[in-house]
Amino acid sequence: MGKSAKAVKRPTKKQKELKKSRATADAAIAKSASSRTSGGGVSKPKKAAKARAAKSKKSALNTASIARLLLLLLMAVPFGLATSNVIDNINDWRFSGAMLSVARTSIAAANVGHLALFAGGRLQNGTYTDVVDIYNRKTKKWTTSHLSKARSEIGAGSVGSRYALFAGGFDSVFRPMSLVDVYDAETEKWTSIHLKTPRASPRLISLGSSTAVVGGLSGDLQYLSNAVDFVDSKLSVFSTSLQSPYPQLGLALSDVSSETGLYTSGYQNNRPGERFNDFEPSNQTVVFGAPTNLVAGPIFPYPRWGAGGAATNGVFVVGGGHLFANGTGESLLTDRVDIFHASSQQWSSQPLKLSVPRDYPLVQVVGDYIVFLSGTDKSKDLDIFDTQACRFVSNDRHAPALYTLRSDAAATTIDGCLLMVAGGSVYQGRNTTASVEMFDACHV
Repeated sequence: MGKSAKAVKRPTKKQKELKKSRATADAAIAKSASSRTSGGGVSKPKKAAKARAAKSKKSALNTASIARLLLLLLMAVPFGLATSNVIDNINDWRFSGAMLSVARTSIAAANVGHLALFAGGRLQNGTYTDVVDIYNRKTKKWTTSHLSKARSEIGAGSVGSRYALFAGGFDSVFRPMSLVDVYDAETEKWTSIHLKTPRASPRLISLGSSTAVVGGLSGDLQYLSNAVDFVDSKLSVFSTSLQSPYPQLGLALSDVSSETGLYTSGYQNNRPGERFNDFEPSNQTVVFGAPTNLVAGPIFPYPRWGAGGAATNGVFVVGGGHLFANGTGESLLTDRVDIFHASSQQWSSQPLKLSVPRDYPLVQVVGDYIVFLSGTDKSKDLDIFDTQACRFVSNDRHAPALYTLRSDAAATTIDGCLLMVAGGSVYQGRNTTASVEMFDACHV
């Protein structure tokens, strides 16, 4: 991706407060100096003026003393003491491993509270499972649970910090499902709700107070679904649809902090309802907002299959994917990265590049970073995008990096700082794996 930029060291909250205190102290001293007056005669008006000046001087000096005391207290705190929950230096992220209870691919992953949940999927023999592996970051312990029905190609996400959603999927005879299994992190119990339209592989966009379950595979002649179900914090479901004549299986990106999401890229069916489908990469973009808003957005600048993406701080990043060569049908992977800014509601006119082309990469948010991993057999390195500086961080030390190359794996991030990659296919798809790789960027 050309010459990578080095990690930008942003001032911490303590450093900002220190700078502010210095400015306050200097201003107070300046005010004290300007308030000083020379002595005068003995007339009553002059005595009164002198008394007022002395009182003003004393007040200003007290202000300066307080500011200087605050400055000294802040100077006693070491610089670099981060107030964020994420370690800024990526080389200091800690790596560890674990194992799922069952090896599988096509797992649905979600995080809620201090938990990561890895649900369902496909076993080595091709059958589906109902197993849910749950990791608690606080206790560092694993437990297992079960979905109400075994299935694969499940959409996963969360509503607020309480509910994890596992929506739709294919059952054992390859029928799309309307079932949504809901895990309540407060009660540690399961319940279920239903989508209006059954579908597999729906995309979930978390908007904070609600979550949109968008699109998916419909299992009929239309093949792709335009259905949208919003699930709110009371687990009520509001149903609508995308207003496009061409159903799209897109990429879902959520920025929970701004309660905004994008549904973009992916592919669309140009001949819905007909006997023969006509699929092509989609340039459609839909902007979602809480609680149930959706509007057409700007055209996606470089339509392609298999891209991945994530969002934070109002910056939506889409990278990788592939196109098919004309005439040969050969899959051509890309390293292209497109960026959408929520502030301008526009895609950037200047794309960036990943370190290597990636197809169906896993993409997660860790603090202010957006992390691309997997999706290639060329590198185990992570591509890490800094949303504050809007550029990629140099990873010349090849750390952090994956230990095992894998495809069709699942990823999620707990508390915005512990990135977990689980399951998938290894050895070029010949075997499934139960291995879990954890990248811990948490301060505490």
